[in-house]
Amino acid sequence: MKKDIVRDKVLLFGCNSMVIEVAGQLANKDQNITIISQDEGCVKRIDHKNIQFKQLDYTDDEALKTLGIGKDVSVIFSFFKKDSKNVYLTISAKNIDPDVLIITLSQSLDSSDKLRAAGADKVIDPYEISGRKIYNMIRRPLVSETIEQAIFGQNLINLADVKIRKNCFLDGKRLEESHLSQNYNLILLGVVDKELGNEFIFKLSGIDHKLDSNDLLVVIGTTDEIERLRQDIDTPLT
Repeated sequence: MKKDIVRDKVLLFGCNSMVIEVAGQLANKDQNITIISQDEGCVKRIDHKNIQFKQLDYTDDEALKTLGIGKDVSVIFSFFKKDSKNVYLTISAKNIDPDVLIITLSQSLDSSDKLRAAGADKVIDPYEISGRKIYNMIRRPLVSETIEQAIFGQNLINLADVKIRKNCFLDGKRLEESHLSQNYNLILLGVVDKELGNEFIFKLSGIDHKLDSNDLLVVIGTTDEIERLRQDIDTPLT
């Protein structure tokens, strides 16, 4: 009997700070990563042996199939700078494989609905990121829904908030010296700052925020890794 093909490939389309951030973090977790971009300089900005780089026409369905879409690709990050490209790729990829998970980036105020209509499973919309918005989303069940395909493996992935406890190992540290992605199998999206009225600080904003007790870390990861981080934070330093 023919064995099921293991879906273990992750594709990232485009070349910008978001692509570099996601690729670097996933590659550190031994994921099978391929970046697809026409920018030859992109690969030079990512010094990691676990990342492949390819140039091809994303509008060509046959070229997309050569990447493994419809076979062993589990997740596609569509992070082009133009919404039209993200919409086109989403439609094409979903036409080839309706089950592939597509995470994309909205580049304009009115593009999120178009991307969802095209079939995107998750749309990152920077225009909706604000302290109150993120805080309310975290507190509603919507954010607790799991991503159906694994980014880090076969376990379900969750978006969760983790509260900083007083006197824990992160209390008083700068965001850049927390080294969360190196010590945990997680992607840190940002921090909700309680002192600033629940303002959300996106990790890629470049702000080196000082972590304080009651701040909320917004992370993506497996349930086990999120729970491990919570347990470590709940253990005060002696």
